[in-house]
Amino acid sequence: MNDLSKNNRHLKSRQSESAPSSPPPTETISGKRLDRNSKDISDSLTSQDEMEAILSISLSLAGKLELPLVLGAALDMVGKLIGAEGASILLIDPNTGGMEFYITEGPGAQIAKTIPLPPKAGICGYVAQNGQALIINDAQHDLRLYRQVDQSTGMTTRNILCVPVQSREKLWGVLELINKNKGLDFSQRDLRLSEIIATQIGLALENFHLHNQIVQKERMAAIGQTVSGLAHCIKNILNGIRSGSAVIDRAMNADDFNRVCQGWQTVRRNNEMLGTLVLDMLALARDSKPHPFPTDVNDLANQVCELLTERAAEKQVDIKFAPHSALLDVTLDPTHFYRCLLNLVSNALDACDTNGNIGVRLFRGHDRPRFTVSITDSGEGISRENQRKLFEEFFTTKGGRGTGLGLPVTKKLIKEMGGTIIFHSIVGRGTRFVIALPINDTAKAEQET
Repeated sequence: MNDLSKNNRHLKSRQSESAPSSPPPTETISGKRLDRNSKDISDSLTSQDEMEAILSISLSLAGKLELPLVLGAALDMVGKLIGAEGASILLIDPNTGGMEFYITEGPGAQIAKTIPLPPKAGICGYVAQNGQALIINDAQHDLRLYRQVDQSTGMTTRNILCVPVQSREKLWGVLELINKNKGLDFSQRDLRLSEIIATQIGLALENFHLHNQIVQKERMAAIGQTVSGLAHCIKNILNGIRSGSAVIDRAMNADDFNRVCQGWQTVRRNNEMLGTLVLDMLALARDSKPHPFPTDVNDLANQVCELLTERAAEKQVDIKFAPHSALLDVTLDPTHFYRCLLNLVSNALDACDTNGNIGVRLFRGHDRPRFTVSITDSGEGISRENQRKLFEEFFTTKGGRGTGLGLPVTKKLIKEMGGTIIFHSIVGRGTRFVIALPINDTAKAEQET
């Protein structure tokens, strides 16, 4: 028995020397073996290369809010760094507990994005449930493999490296790498690098989530402020309509035609305010692309002044208009320009007392790509405190006669036309607004500005 045992041991020793040795488990694959059997970039990386690659991925993720694009680029770098055919980030659905492919790179990526994983399903579900990284180098014989992904994409998952993606105490999902290049197995080196990168991805997801929460709170606050401002404006307009309607009712009962006309004028003015309010809200809520074409801005400015002449005469306010002969053919959006000018001249008229005056002057410097319009009034001026709030939505010094949207809309339309608006005001002496707009070459005008 002793001789037979010795012979058996001797035979096994000779067989192990002559036969090729089987590869050790994944966890013990050495860097030497990888260098010898693969020319893949991931296999020839030095420790310094790894650190530089990780730093590059970290910088690409830090502080970025275009998350799908950033994570897609990060996954591409991860795949090249570790040497995998495919890489994916699967996020946990907080409502169902299942997982979905949020970002995926490699063969079958687009199809994989359409495949949801039921709660706890697959190797990824197992990793998410247990919160521990996992390497499966014989995935087809692992009962946890979710085979529907292979069936749908037409791929064969040979091996998988999967690590949790988490930040602090929140688990977002998992980072998955499949099929190590050149038929090799995933190693502990791959696992270590993946865990470092998964941590950076978790922080990026947390930053993105926190940013969205802040934006949502700000949006809700803005909505609340807008609704409050609208309610105040509409209430004032409705009060005006009710007042005019009451005058009409009493005048009709008394067969007083003159009082009916007076009441109707009140109703008409408030109806116009309501229409203006709706237009202003639409202008603020959406981007209105200008439609420029050759325009006689002198004629438009003169139309605005003539439109307000009757109102000015009631207050004994004089409107003086000074055109410029070199501005007969300016390329801009005439509707935007007309509306901005109407808002500013109307505000100037409201600011003037009896026997006041308003000046509307157009000017163009020699060989300048811009022209200016100045609107000057002899009103009581704007206090320093009010100047800081002048372009805020719903801020008005007119009480129930204003909506507080005229100047914000004017500023927005001017900006959309590539222009600027500034003002200067002295309490007790008056205010001047100056608009500067491109004549026809927006790019040149912006460069000069």
